[in-house]
Amino acid sequence: MEKNLFFSLEKNRQEIKSFFGDSVDYFEKDIEILGHKALVIMCEDLIDIGNLWDINLHPLNNLKSDFTPSQVYEYITKETTIPFNKTPADTFEKVLFLLTSGSTVILIEGVNKALVAPTQGYPTRSIGEPQSEGSLRGTRESFCDAGRKNMALIRRRIRSKGLVIETMQLGTSTKTEVSIYYHSSFCDKDNLEKVKQRLKEIKLPIITESGMLAPFVDTTKSSVFSAVSYTEKPDVFSAKICEGKIGIIVDGCPFALIYPFMFTEHFSTNDDYAQRPYFVSIIKALRYIAFIISIMLPGLYITLANFSPESLPEKLIFFIFSSKNSTPLPLFIEAILIVITLEIIKEAGLRLPQAIGHTVSFVAALIIGDSAVNAGLIGSAILIICSVSTIMSFVVPSFYEATIILRISFLCLSGIFGGIGFVFGVVFLVLNITNVNAAGKSYIYQISKKNDLFDVFFKSSWRTINKKRASNEKI
Repeated sequence: MEKNLFFSLEKNRQEIKSFFGDSVDYFEKDIEILGHKALVIMCEDLIDIGNLWDINLHPLNNLKSDFTPSQVYEYITKETTIPFNKTPADTFEKVLFLLTSGSTVILIEGVNKALVAPTQGYPTRSIGEPQSEGSLRGTRESFCDAGRKNMALIRRRIRSKGLVIETMQLGTSTKTEVSIYYHSSFCDKDNLEKVKQRLKEIKLPIITESGMLAPFVDTTKSSVFSAVSYTEKPDVFSAKICEGKIGIIVDGCPFALIYPFMFTEHFSTNDDYAQRPYFVSIIKALRYIAFIISIMLPGLYITLANFSPESLPEKLIFFIFSSKNSTPLPLFIEAILIVITLEIIKEAGLRLPQAIGHTVSFVAALIIGDSAVNAGLIGSAILIICSVSTIMSFVVPSFYEATIILRISFLCLSGIFGGIGFVFGVVFLVLNITNVNAAGKSYIYQISKKNDLFDVFFKSSWRTINKKRASNEKI
């Protein structure tokens, strides 16, 4: 239950100050507005003091009139051009949220509502280039950590009246602002209400990342895949909103959440829409091939080398067995150790400072790779196979987590059960894909629809798409 502001200025002061305690960034100052006692409250490090004085306090100081306290509030908010928020802050919860968001609050003796000045001036990371989503063409802008700045990036790209942005506070301790984006003309209303309800049911004390919301938005439990995806590019986010999807941005996190996100959408990039159709079709095919290789190649190699060597060419058999017999460990154990080592190297390079991260890669390539093969600790063939599968997994980076789990699963099944295990792994992969519930639809429903099947694996020209769009509008 939210607690309403008091009419007494002193009671309001004590209540708000009890929230901040002895915090050094809390600032308050007694002033007079039209002959009535008032109180200015702010968090010093979150506001632009110059804007506060020039736009709000200085004009207030020049007002001359004889009003009661309630008339003063109504006069300032409705009759003057001083830019105070129209929405009243009449509870302590709203006041505290606005103060910690960078707004300045002015309380007047005898009034149980607060004047709110939007004076945000807190330091934020500037809008830079995306770090995890490279592209040859298109915008070089990425989301920043400030949620309000991200709103501007989306609003600038979607100027139609259908764009709706709603906010809510999540995290019982952090009270983090979470923004929900959707296009009212395209978004499924039932799905939208379900997502809102799931977010409202979150009772976590701390919300700092959009990834913390993903398990609540996507209810799929029995799959390594998810109907939720992430992006740090505002152009991708805007395009998905216009396709009827729901976007979620957490204040303080530069990665936006998109729901629902279908399986085939992971194999498309923003560059696909700026390049020629025949080239994009080839690249799309390569992405699907790379995804399959990254998951199945080590397991398939183990199956053929250990259980079905007769199915391999004679020269390849000689190479495999010479490599296999020169090492002390079984081929299956070698593969597991190499895959785990590659992931550890990747994690070390990611977490260390950039300069040291390059050193880790250099050491791993020369010492761990070349020296281990020369010393006869691991075979060159299995090292090549595992390295290729790891590189292939970077082609579709949004599936990287699922790829690691599936690759190790295929390895274990193939190493223990051979061909039967490999086939079981394929069944396991198919079940994981089909078990995902993407807002009431199948995760691969685009493949099952005849009209969408062409666009899944190929790309139509913009002339063809434009003709279809024009004919649909005529109908």
